[in-house]
Amino acid sequence: MRRVLTWLSVSLLGAIAIAVWAAWTFQLNEHNQLLANALEAERQRNFVDMAHHVEQIQAMLGKGLATGSERQNMRYMADVNRHAAAAVAAFASLPLPPEVSTATGKFLQQVGDFSLSLLRDEAAGRPMTEAERAELARLRRESAALSQQLNEMLTQYNRGGFRWHRPVRLSWSTLFRRVEPPVATAGAQSPAMAALLDGGWAQMATKFEQMPVFIYDGPFSDHVNQTPPALSGPAVSREEAGQRLASLLPNFDSYRTVDVTETGGNLPAFSFRLAPAASRGSTYTVTAEITLQGGRLLTLLNDRVLGSPTLDLERARAIGREYLARVGYPDMVPTFAQVQDGTAFVAYAYRQGDVVVYPDQAKVKVALDNGEVLGLDARQYLTHHRPRTLPAPRISADEARARLNPALQVTRVQLALIPDAAGTGERLAYEFQGRMDDGIFLVYINAETGAEEQILQLIETEGGTFTL
Repeated sequence: MRRVLTWLSVSLLGAIAIAVWAAWTFQLNEHNQLLANALEAERQRNFVDMAHHVEQIQAMLGKGLATGSERQNMRYMADVNRHAAAAVAAFASLPLPPEVSTATGKFLQQVGDFSLSLLRDEAAGRPMTEAERAELARLRRESAALSQQLNEMLTQYNRGGFRWHRPVRLSWSTLFRRVEPPVATAGAQSPAMAALLDGGWAQMATKFEQMPVFIYDGPFSDHVNQTPPALSGPAVSREEAGQRLASLLPNFDSYRTVDVTETGGNLPAFSFRLAPAASRGSTYTVTAEITLQGGRLLTLLNDRVLGSPTLDLERARAIGREYLARVGYPDMVPTFAQVQDGTAFVAYAYRQGDVVVYPDQAKVKVALDNGEVLGLDARQYLTHHRPRTLPAPRISADEARARLNPALQVTRVQLALIPDAAGTGERLAYEFQGRMDDGIFLVYINAETGAEEQILQLIETEGGTFTL
């Protein structure tokens, strides 16, 4: 009788546990379904918004070509810039593979920046040139083709029952199976997704990767030089690039090479993927790029696990500067910095004599646990750096100071080379840092004409310094 009662008690408890599990999983699955539907609705809305903004871009570009009024064209270019920024924001929210999204996103950014460049030129009294008009016509054609393709893909979405995000359902089988992240990939999604990636997004990205470089030099543009001036010296082979990388990474022997590929664009390079020597498989933790021309270290990224911080930002700045000099980028001075998740991100600019050359920048990521350099981005430096003959200032610092708002309390002044407002050249200026009310500002006074070139506001936080 006792065994029977024990068996009945265990069975009852098991039945209660199963009932509780079933109710809990039902509620959790319902909750997951609601969250997945909300996320799906947001991503579908973002894609529809992107298609709308691209349609408006090609329409405004067409109006800019048709108008004979510079005032009207300024209005249309402002609209293009606004719609391009909105399209980029919507596009960035879509979970597309990097090889699919990078080229399209870059194209949208460059369209917006080109329109802003034209807007600034016309505001300064410089009418559109024939070359710029031809570029505008080409961008309108490409935007129209993009708009048409997006509309066709929207139709495919509606027909194929496509979802960006599939809800995860909890069951006995999922308890012991690792759930993959819901990223849109052709191999992990439905046949409709695979067809859209291969026939839609991938073709679109390939098209934009093959487009020629732009004729202007804006913040997001390819440089006007086909070969950046800092890339001198003979071309290097894959083996020579590997030897160069080994000399630049002090702990190179602790890694093994997973694969090596070639990247194109304005700065062709060998891309190395490295994994810890003791590991197996194709999973890598370090990526680095060595330029084909001259064998320069272009980028570096190390994703190792970080320990507790022991270094401050000032020490990280010094480490980054020493590292840049060691890998071939001397005479760099820190400008702005940010501390985040146990690392310091520091931007450096080249100093020529007593002039800070802001176009020649490089960024370094330093681990605050042991001071190891985990990242480098020298693309802007290699794109813009070249031997320069800087003009002598025609006005003194005191004369430039007289052009400032009297309410600005100056705390520092130095000479700086900055891009001009149109993004087509460079200007020698006095950089005044000062306080006014509760804000810190950087004011740039042209060292030749005395004109006020630009004003930036410094935002200082616990995490670093930013500009607006």
